[in-house]
Amino acid sequence: MKRTAKLLSVFLALIMVIGTMTTFVFADSETPATDGQTQTQTQDQAQTTDQAQDQTQPAEDPDKEAIEKYGYYHGKDATKIPVLTYHMVVSNGKKASGKYRNSSLAVSRSTFDKQMRWLKKRGYRSINCEEFYLWYMGKIKLPPKSVLITFDDGAIGVVTQALPVLKKYNMKGTTFIVGTRTKKNKRGTIKFKQYQKLKDSQDNLDFQSHTYALHKHFSKKGDYQKVLKDAAKQKEIYGFEYLAYPYGRNTPGMRKAYAESGIKVAFTYGKNGYATKKQNILQIRRIKVNAREGFGKFTRWFK
Repeated sequence: MKRTAKLLSVFLALIMVIGTMTTFVFADSETPATDGQTQTQTQDQAQTTDQAQDQTQPAEDPDKEAIEKYGYYHGKDATKIPVLTYHMVVSNGKKASGKYRNSSLAVSRSTFDKQMRWLKKRGYRSINCEEFYLWYMGKIKLPPKSVLITFDDGAIGVVTQALPVLKKYNMKGTTFIVGTRTKKNKRGTIKFKQYQKLKDSQDNLDFQSHTYALHKHFSKKGDYQKVLKDAAKQKEIYGFEYLAYPYGRNTPGMRKAYAESGIKVAFTYGKNGYATKKQNILQIRRIKVNAREGFGKFTRWFK
């Protein structure tokens, strides 16, 4: 009996030892598998994260300063941009004076408001000349619904009538001023003090060049030296980098002078059309906004 009890005790002890060894072996064999799975999962997660990051990054290195200033747009890039051209924006019920009294160049404030409201409601994003240049050079992408709003001559109504509307809809515009007119505070134009105050105090209206003193003397033949001297004077006083040719006139000599003077983009006038990257950067086309045409003629450029 004692012998049987002793054998039973030995047998139970042996079972416990075997059980312990089995647990140890299985635990030991499972640990590397668990580590391996963890390592694989970590690698898979890292790879997934890298792929996600790749999808949000541009294919080429973007312009870092431009992205910090304007943000990075991830969607489909614009292939053409309507560059609208206004001259005068007058108060409601008032006509422009003198030779512009019944001119197609004088758009009423209410009409301008209606046009800006229409663009805003349909998701159009207004840009400035610098954004256009960066887009043209491939430094940034712009949404297909982008528009550049410009005003030639620097008429006072751009500040008193157009600017409040631009602010109302959070839109941007660029006015091309004639340097001497503003510097001499010519009647009916943006005054030099107004220019100095506005250029750094708000983001809705940008100022650029419509020549310094050549608006009335812009020859079709062009004078390389005259244009070069005029451009240097404009840059000395105002520092402008973008230009709208008076009457749209330009020649190879003019373009050469402006390129040498540091003008990055020059806009034409007269022959309506969209701006594209296929055009010469010193011959960018625009669209004249005609005050005599109905609203449907305005909206057709955005279909």
